[in-house]
Amino acid sequence: MSLENKTIDFKSAVVGEKLCSVTMDVEVSENIAADEIESAFSRIRRQAKIDGFRHGKVPMNIIRQKFAGEAKDRAVESIIKKTVLDALKKEEFVSIGFPVIEEFDYEVGQTLKYRFTAERHPKIEVKDYKGIPLKKEIFKITDKSLEQNLEVLRKRNAKLVPSKSDKVTEKSFVSIDYDAFDAYGKELPEIRAKNYVIDLNSENTVKEFKKALSGLKIGAERDIKIEYPSDYSSEILAGKTVTFKIKVIEIKEKEIPDLNDDFAKDMGIENLGNLKTKVKEIVETEEKRRQDMDIKRQIIEYLLEKNKFEVPQSLVTENKKSLVEKMKNYMKRQGASEEYVKKQVELEQKKLKEEAENKIRLSYILNAIFKDENLAMTDADIEEEKSKMKTSNPGMENAVDKYFAEKKENIMLSLKGQKLFGFLLASANVETEEKDMLLKKDENEK
Repeated sequence: MSLENKTIDFKSAVVGEKLCSVTMDVEVSENIAADEIESAFSRIRRQAKIDGFRHGKVPMNIIRQKFAGEAKDRAVESIIKKTVLDALKKEEFVSIGFPVIEEFDYEVGQTLKYRFTAERHPKIEVKDYKGIPLKKEIFKITDKSLEQNLEVLRKRNAKLVPSKSDKVTEKSFVSIDYDAFDAYGKELPEIRAKNYVIDLNSENTVKEFKKALSGLKIGAERDIKIEYPSDYSSEILAGKTVTFKIKVIEIKEKEIPDLNDDFAKDMGIENLGNLKTKVKEIVETEEKRRQDMDIKRQIIEYLLEKNKFEVPQSLVTENKKSLVEKMKNYMKRQGASEEYVKKQVELEQKKLKEEAENKIRLSYILNAIFKDENLAMTDADIEEEKSKMKTSNPGMENAVDKYFAEKKENIMLSLKGQKLFGFLLASANVETEEKDMLLKKDENEK
């Protein structure tokens, strides 16, 4: 009797249950298992190709001898597929993905037994999401902080000009040529450079280069020997002892423009007064963005602290893989070696898992609040957002329409998040404190 298109009678029992998972035992009688094996033999016979016999006409006794193991495996796989989801259905359990078979016991002629675990989305009741205590620090721009931001703007627009000093100083920008050789004197052409500019004032500049270049004049030559650790971020240099033969080509220094109307015009602004107004607006916009991000961070941390529950580990594993890949790709783009990347990923395993778990848990929390509060996204919300974007991007109406047509789902998710956090903020207990904007530490201070 073929069971290909029929359900199978079985016994099942829940042996373990958690918020996000259930473990069940399933038994299928020896008679049903035997019938399924016979069905497997019949399928194998139709497909088998054996020399000396026509396709599909191999005697069954030969099929039984040659394919007993395969028939058993096929039968077991078929039985599990036909029973595992029905077992979950009996318990009204909606599974995430296909269940995992954890234990299995079957010999031909005996009862087939197996145990599986399936995961589901947790049903949760979010706690303490209204009246969240928040601290909002508002940093007001002062004359001193405005002056500092203008100074930063000046320094960013500084030009490199020939140095007034004929020697390299700790503030010099030195243009050098160099060749590189390994510990055995073999040239390393992939490390050679021409007119390479080194900022001796930068903390990122290799200390051996700083020491060797200090006090040199244009045309001077010097050798620098550096031993790089095996876990150095650059794969080319990691674990090598390299001798650099350098030559000073040019010595430069920064020339910072004066803060006047001419500088403002170079920035595309009519005069210095308007430049100050523009810089103040930019700083205030950045401060508003910082406030919003800090408030959102506080809300997220509070919700996670007050709502701790189990989340499906299959989703955590999948999300963690994504985080690992992002971490790897970032470090590789920075020139890190494979060995260094592998070591850093191993060190961050626990942290990455916690991050993945928090991300999954937060999604359940936010979706539950959105549903409980009867919040909803509508086409009107989309149209309003589209109208705003068109207003801020005149002449690009067609491009905006295309963007919204192609990215509607992503835009909906973003607007959903904005609406939800707006609701949480509106019901929060916010303590506001105004402070003068902190002055930034001078980048030249040590």
